[in-house]
Amino acid sequence: MKTRPAGLVILVAVLLLGGLLLGRSFVAPAPASPADGGFRALLWDRRALDLAVQVGLIFGGVLGVLALLQEEGEK
Repeated sequence: MKTRPAGLVILVAVLLLGGLLLGRSFVAPAPASPADGGFRALLWDRRALDLAVQVGLIFGGVLGVLALLQEEGEK
């Protein structure tokens, strides 16, 4: 099994954390109210959760395709 360089893993972790913090700085927190609407309002009115799930699925799919396209010698 091939190990990944520690620098690459740290770089990816820093970029993901930086993107999360940057995204949170641009989005104002939603006021909490009992008439919020629950999960339906969270999913359909505020699209941040939906967008995050879609980005994660696309990223996972790309990594899966890259794993399938590796040559036998690289494994």
